[in-house]
Amino acid sequence: MKKLDVPFTLTSVILSVNLLTSWPVLAQTDLDPNSPGEEYLTNAQDFQLSSQNQLTSVNSLEELPTNETLQAQSQQLDINAPSDLDEIVNVNQLEDVTPNDWAYEALRNLVEKYQCISSDGEGNFNGNRAMTRYEFAAALNNCLLKVGRSISSLDNKFTSQEDLAVFQRLQAEFSQELQSITAKIDQLEDKTALLQENQFSTTTVLRGAIVFNLVSGFGDKKAVSPGNNSTEKLDANTTVSALSALTLDTSFTGKDRLRTQFLIGNVNNYGTSVTGTEMTRLTGAVDTGNYAVLGSLFYEFPIGDRGIVAIAPAADFPTRIFPPLNPISSISNFGAESPIYSFAFGTGAIAYYQFSDTIAAGITYLSSSGSFPSQGLFNGQYTALTQVTYTPSNKIGIAFTYGHYYAPEPGATIINVTGSKGSQFAQLPFGANTATSSDAFGLQFTYKLTDKLILGGWTSYFNAHAEGSPSVSRVNGSPGADADIWSWAVTASLVDVGKLGSQFSFVFGMPPKVTNNDVTERRDQDTSLHFELSYRYPLTNRIFITPGFLMITNPEHNAANDTVWVGLVKTAFLF
Repeated sequence: MKKLDVPFTLTSVILSVNLLTSWPVLAQTDLDPNSPGEEYLTNAQDFQLSSQNQLTSVNSLEELPTNETLQAQSQQLDINAPSDLDEIVNVNQLEDVTPNDWAYEALRNLVEKYQCISSDGEGNFNGNRAMTRYEFAAALNNCLLKVGRSISSLDNKFTSQEDLAVFQRLQAEFSQELQSITAKIDQLEDKTALLQENQFSTTTVLRGAIVFNLVSGFGDKKAVSPGNNSTEKLDANTTVSALSALTLDTSFTGKDRLRTQFLIGNVNNYGTSVTGTEMTRLTGAVDTGNYAVLGSLFYEFPIGDRGIVAIAPAADFPTRIFPPLNPISSISNFGAESPIYSFAFGTGAIAYYQFSDTIAAGITYLSSSGSFPSQGLFNGQYTALTQVTYTPSNKIGIAFTYGHYYAPEPGATIINVTGSKGSQFAQLPFGANTATSSDAFGLQFTYKLTDKLILGGWTSYFNAHAEGSPSVSRVNGSPGADADIWSWAVTASLVDVGKLGSQFSFVFGMPPKVTNNDVTERRDQDTSLHFELSYRYPLTNRIFITPGFLMITNPEHNAANDTVWVGLVKTAFLF
């Protein structure tokens, strides 16, 4: 018996089968694209920055890609990449193979007889559209390989000389396309081997983001605290600045995560130095002097199937794990999250546990002085925070949060009483150098009104205590003085307007205000209101542009101040 020469490798068999599964003309059973794999505890990265100038997650889960997933993604990129082999045959010159052609019928008969292509279970194509010559050649290639193995086997039963003649004629007819397929397979094998030898890491995923900011402020004069007169003109020219972030996520067990993040930026926060008030402070404003700094470092691991613990030597914050129940993507520090979260930041630990489908709770202890030997975790500034989250349905969520704060000198730390939100009196009710503690309470909610419209809101209350004498801050008061600080906001998110993945965000609220203070000279007399509107538009899956503006009436809760406006256009590139 004459043997058929089939000069193809086993790899081409695998690729041909994978290619054939996507063609409707072959009527094959679809393969499941999601192969089983372990899930990883991570947080989805929507490139926003927290009020503490760190990358903020949006409290949803994603899978950390495994080594196999990364290789598959790399192969997919290579398959879609331009190649010189694509020019072997001009697409416009291809002759389609229809069910009426002799070649189509010949291959169909061979498939039915030798089951050399996995189709509908009966060896039929079940297609009535024309095939490109490359599609046909891939099917023929797969059939040739299977028949070739049958010929070479000891129990060979392939004896039909007529079928051999048909195969030879098909090989001759489609020789150019078969050679092209083989060349592409060889090229993919070489690229796959190169990627495997030079991959970044089998345990670490590198992500990055670059954000350009075009910002300008508008107003008559800079804001001042109540009791003062504004004399300095608000002179804010349009600026262009940028922030770069590189994030390394490493997993050792498949369910843990070690994150190391570096930041480089020159973005002004548009706070007191520009407008006279921190009420105009922007989120994502990091100014490192264009030097690389460590932005965040933590290690997190699961507790059973429902809990998570994170230990952070630097720059952690509660809402990376706690759900803040704020559906918007805010451009401002105030709109990003309730102030109850903003005075907790730094070195420490966070734990969160889902007790049931509706009840979850967490606790955190963070200090901004954890790395200073003179103060450490417990003798300097610290915040202990706990939260209970109730989600009775997939449309509504409610969270109650309590926090205790202490700082020996709140003006000397990066975290003051309200986390740099609200008026200067709210941030430092007894002055910058007076030892201050605070008991804070927050109530947050979110409600999914429709598939596209989600509402949110919060109210927070801080009861601050003067632990030392306010006189050290040149403030008339005595130890034990109290101050009441309130804040509230309502938010709305409208998604997929104009394009899938887009988002309108709206914020209206009152930044933290001192409504009562035993030190009467540091009491806010009037009321500021915060208005904000922004629109995040995805140009591509990796490029987002966000125009927006915010307006502050009676800045610093002082009716003597003029209204201040800030306009922003943010462009984010993710990789």
